[in-house]
Amino acid sequence: MIKNHIKIAWRNLLKNSTYSLINIIGLTIGLAACLAVTTVVIDESSYDRFWTKKDQIFRVNTINTRDGELLEKGDYALSGTNMALKDFPEVEAITTVQQFDIYFNFRNIQGEGTKTKVIQTTPSFLEMFDVEIISGSPKNLVERTPTIVISESLVKRYFNGRNPVGETIKDLPSYSNEPNEYLITGIFKDIPENTHLKGQVIYLYKPRTEVLSKQQFGFFQSYYLSLKKDMDKTKFETKYNNWYSNYTEAEHPDKFELQPLQDIYLKSDFGLHQTYKGSAQKLYILGAIAILLLVIACINYINLTTARASHKMQETGVRKILGADRFQLISQYLAESGLFFLISGILAFVIYQLSLPGIVNYIDHPLALTFSNSALLFLCSISSIFALSILTGLYPALLISRINPLASLRKKFRSSGTGQTQFVRKGLVIFQFSISLVVLIAMIVVNQQVTLLKSKDIGFDASNLLSIKYNTWQNKGESFKNELLKSPFVEKASISSWLPSYAGGSMNRRVESPDNSRDEVEIWYMFADTDLAETLGLEIEKGRFLSNDFGGDALPQSFYNEMDSVKKAELKKRPSLITAQAAKLLKINQLNVANKALEATPVGIVSNFNNENLRTSAKPIVIQADKNPDRGSLLMRIKPGSEEKVIAKINELWKEFYPYKLLEINNVSDLLQKQYEAETKLLQFFSFFSALSLFLAALGVFGLIVQVTEQRVKEIGIRKVLGASVQSIVMLFSKDFLKTIAVAIIIAIPVGWYAMQEWLQDYAHRIEIKWWVFGLAASVVIGIAMLTVGIQSAKKAFINPAKSLKTE
Repeated sequence: MIKNHIKIAWRNLLKNSTYSLINIIGLTIGLAACLAVTTVVIDESSYDRFWTKKDQIFRVNTINTRDGELLEKGDYALSGTNMALKDFPEVEAITTVQQFDIYFNFRNIQGEGTKTKVIQTTPSFLEMFDVEIISGSPKNLVERTPTIVISESLVKRYFNGRNPVGETIKDLPSYSNEPNEYLITGIFKDIPENTHLKGQVIYLYKPRTEVLSKQQFGFFQSYYLSLKKDMDKTKFETKYNNWYSNYTEAEHPDKFELQPLQDIYLKSDFGLHQTYKGSAQKLYILGAIAILLLVIACINYINLTTARASHKMQETGVRKILGADRFQLISQYLAESGLFFLISGILAFVIYQLSLPGIVNYIDHPLALTFSNSALLFLCSISSIFALSILTGLYPALLISRINPLASLRKKFRSSGTGQTQFVRKGLVIFQFSISLVVLIAMIVVNQQVTLLKSKDIGFDASNLLSIKYNTWQNKGESFKNELLKSPFVEKASISSWLPSYAGGSMNRRVESPDNSRDEVEIWYMFADTDLAETLGLEIEKGRFLSNDFGGDALPQSFYNEMDSVKKAELKKRPSLITAQAAKLLKINQLNVANKALEATPVGIVSNFNNENLRTSAKPIVIQADKNPDRGSLLMRIKPGSEEKVIAKINELWKEFYPYKLLEINNVSDLLQKQYEAETKLLQFFSFFSALSLFLAALGVFGLIVQVTEQRVKEIGIRKVLGASVQSIVMLFSKDFLKTIAVAIIIAIPVGWYAMQEWLQDYAHRIEIKWWVFGLAASVVIGIAMLTVGIQSAKKAFINPAKSLKTE
């Protein structure tokens, strides 16, 4: 029987080739899109789930509150936290983790370096995260020699099959003047890609043993700890926080939370120090749209299949008269559904496989799990497609199989069915277009927001501004800068601890607000030479810029040696520039007077500028100067069109001043644009899938108009005989569909508005959603629907009435 069902299904597919092709195209697009998006969702959700102790490992996060209100949450804790935690019996092990890149000179060629992902940590990391050591004894640290463990893939790529354990390699340094040597003490099996702890090299060092400060002073580190098996994480959090509140002498003690390892990648929007992270919100959006696209494709199949019901009524009637029961008829139609899904599924997998490189490029990292490299995922996808074919084919099968044999042979069956059936079909089309409208509205809003983020005035001119990445200048920074300024193409230059797009400044403090002693104002501090404000192009609103002409404006490096009470008092009065916002919030009206709250003496007020990205509001800023800074980035204001010449000059000077050091030059405007990569990718996603959803929705309308025109083909003929024009017939059918689309618009607009308003709340600088956004989206949807309806109804209207009425 099954063989017979398949044979008949294949014949029907070939017989109705046009409808079959439309069905296959719709299902193929829906399935391929769903497979592609589901791959991203599964891969992102799989992060850090392969570690043996994944349920026991947590990251220590710091929570800063005032009067119960959250001020700041950080993916770090104060230095010394490891020494405090190790005394708790619940803690099995603790380690610090820092991630960065080092340019290793694997080929031993001067000036050459290969960018390598590094995890800097303590030996306990190897046990906590069960890193598989293939060769060597990495736990045996060598005194005064940096020791590293390298991945198996690096060994294969750069060491020609030999075992490099015991060898040393050098780097292309960013900070030291001479290359650093590293001793290779082991080789580890590559860590899977689906982890936020990505590393090709593990740089090991002894744990620090400083005592946790009672005043909450010190530097921050990322700490990971593993609790003993079956320990309650919440109870331990409470125990440690209670201990710390008794231990610290700070006025506002921090609190700490243990973030589960498996949550770190997707749920760390606050993680400023975390190098690799995803977004749970983005994942929900991707998953929802993948499901909705598949639903649209399945609705298309249902509409197109029921539209052809009138062509099957005689066949169904004859089968029933010959003894076929309803179960056999349903089985036959489910076989047809299964065949459509089988063909579409095969084509979808082909498209999916071809699209994998594009997916990898979109998410910007290799995929650890795909439907083609995981047998379990492949079987799950096959099972899902099979189940979907049954669920999708069941409604048309039930509808067609209930036909009365006598009525079908007399051709009295109406493919539109009962009023309830018509309601269901129109409801499905409304649902399709509602989804398409919401996605289209989202695309327009995201496009506007991305345009705002990339074009909004940030308070300084980022064009024609180059930067050299953060470096140590070996007391030659001022000389290098002066040589560079001899170029006619370099207008201004400054060595600064702050670089646009890299954090908000060198440090920040919270000071008491003059308006309310219970409120605090967050102030960012930037340290540079005296030329930073002018290099950025800031405008002076009051007072003067910092200048070397004023002896006390910039402190020499020697000032910081052997600090005493006199120097500390002087530091609190050092000349500074402040932004207009800082002056307003702290009510500073008089310059050249020491301000206790700022611990500085404002000598000038400059225009406001954004020190962070536009997701946050501009902060009050204080700029202070040092002579010949030894650490920082170099910012250069150049003449328009001279970028290539300036870069050539920089390279020439770099080889002279720092022949062994890494040089990384960036255009500041590129760095700023890069901050919004996530939004740009979201726009690309919405653009692509809004086009797909509109196409699939148009197919749905096509199915419904085919059903209606085939049912009313004789009515069209009679109307033409009575003098109706093609235009009036097209308008007759268009009116019904306009009502359906109008309902979709009424549903979609409030849903789209609410969803995008919620999304925009994450941005301090955001657009206002204008009425024309909804008007544009509605116009596009109406235009596509009316074009589809118009073409099909006009096609039927042009049929010769004699031909359509000849059976009457």
